[in-house]
Amino acid sequence: MRNLEERFENLRRTAACARLNREQITELIGITAKLIEERKRIRYALDRLPERFGEVRRLLNELSRTVR
Repeated sequence: MRNLEERFENLRRTAACARLNREQITELIGITAKLIEERKRIRYALDRLPERFGEVRRLLNELSRTVR
């Protein structure tokens, strides 16, 4: 996760130098921010995985909804 956050920060810092227009850069940064947030939700769900299968199934369904 740290690597993705660093890549996002580098993109943000170098956006002014990119050959993309401002609208495209803003869109790219927005997409990246959403992916980082999704990854945080996935990590949180995985950290909560219990030992009982019923609860595991519920959390797997939650993960499935998150990545759709």
